[in-house]
Amino acid sequence: MRHPVTTAFGASTIVLLTLLEPLASPLHTEFYHLTGSVSAVLVPVLLNFAGVWLALSLLLVWGSKHPRFNSWVWGALGIALSWMVLKDWCALRGDPVPSIVNVAFAVVVCMIVISAAAWRSRVQPILHRAKQLAIPILGFAALSGMVIILQAMLFSWQARHLNAPRPLHQRTGISASSHRHGRIIWILFDELSYRQVYEHRSPGLELPAFTQLARTATVFTHTVPSGLYTEQVLPSLFSGQRYDGVRVSVVGWPLEVHERSTGTWGILDPHKTVFQDAIDAGYTTAVAGWYNPYCRILPEVLDRCFWTSHIALPGGMYPEQSIGWNSEQPVVDHLANLARLVHLFPRQNAPSDELRLHQQDYQEIVAAGDELLRDPSVDFILLHMPIPHPGGIYNRHTGSFEVSHPSYLDNLALCDVYLAHVRHELEENGTWNDSTLVIMGDHSWRVSLFWAKAAGWTEEERIASDNVRFDDRPAYIVKLPSQTTPARIDEPFDSIRTRELFDKLFTGQITTPAQLK
Repeated sequence: MRHPVTTAFGASTIVLLTLLEPLASPLHTEFYHLTGSVSAVLVPVLLNFAGVWLALSLLLVWGSKHPRFNSWVWGALGIALSWMVLKDWCALRGDPVPSIVNVAFAVVVCMIVISAAAWRSRVQPILHRAKQLAIPILGFAALSGMVIILQAMLFSWQARHLNAPRPLHQRTGISASSHRHGRIIWILFDELSYRQVYEHRSPGLELPAFTQLARTATVFTHTVPSGLYTEQVLPSLFSGQRYDGVRVSVVGWPLEVHERSTGTWGILDPHKTVFQDAIDAGYTTAVAGWYNPYCRILPEVLDRCFWTSHIALPGGMYPEQSIGWNSEQPVVDHLANLARLVHLFPRQNAPSDELRLHQQDYQEIVAAGDELLRDPSVDFILLHMPIPHPGGIYNRHTGSFEVSHPSYLDNLALCDVYLAHVRHELEENGTWNDSTLVIMGDHSWRVSLFWAKAAGWTEEERIASDNVRFDDRPAYIVKLPSQTTPARIDEPFDSIRTRELFDKLFTGQITTPAQLK
């Protein structure tokens, strides 16, 4: 346990804990939202671990053979590991390391170096005692690291077929559904706030497509959300049961859900969802969506399916990249962070990884959604869009994706652009008038819960949110076939009844605004 190689293993565990944690976590959150190959993430993590372990082992073995320098080796290692423990703590909590901590850490390092140079004879015994204390701690970290790595390897092996295509629903005969009923298009804008769209629109924010839609649709002014988290809300809307928790298997499916009313866990049964209702009513079902792995958890009730959720993993790795590329990234990312820490070069204004990947999600879902909208035979479609969910990916002033200080309001403008695009597509193929559109947010703009505390929070967002006041009403608009007049529903409407609403639309029980009310 006191051998330098064992000590190096423990130190390597601390250095690379943020890379190991997503793969070893029993929550399997990273696996659930992973779109690429598991090996493209696991192998680079193991290679980086092996590289750091080898380097530290050689350093500590060399130090043990050169007593004159051994205390300095341990002093440098202690400073580095102290910093990594702080970074690990912040990263696992999901918080950035505060700037004041960076400054304080740099000051402490300078003081230690100056003290060591000035009073070497007095500092040496202190460093020796610190080393004697650190060795058993790092030995324990080595044992923990072995368990963590074995668990990461086990989970990765179990998830090796995570994104292998699952068979979709297959119709047994040719459906004539498109001749018997109009299309139903369900557009879910993630985090779409009713207040921001219709009730208290920010000055200077133009939303002409939403304004035009309201003239020939029913606007719900007091929708009660089904929850605050997308991974819980969407299964709730599909089934009509309110879930306040989800648990996922390492293989990605089935999805385990916690029902709020009974306090029990169960499996989300695709055949007890709105998509099975649509199939039973003769509809062809399709999803193009974000974040949730729809093609894993619902394939048996979907005739067409696309989902995406591009994420940057710790260390700057991407699931879609090669093993070689991902193996280099943690080193590049760490060196860049060190350079920024000591201000060797200024922070660049290039788009962040999160912004670029969010833009990529949007563009891919638009393309997949267009294929569905242009095919009139697909007559029940869910389009789950990654907007206006922060961070901002659009510049409403220039109408482009070249952004400098994006905000939620910019993403609202992009929602309007997309709504106009959908209308154009449906008018082009002659299905707009005969189609039913249900447009909603899964939840409202969660200003006080998340975004006001985030680094990208802007002054115009603070003003638009009335000094960070959370209004929990998501937008909810229904355009019925051939509807030409506006309508409002001011009574509270629980969005958990969305499945019930679709069932009545499927069976023709709702065809007028009066019946909808």
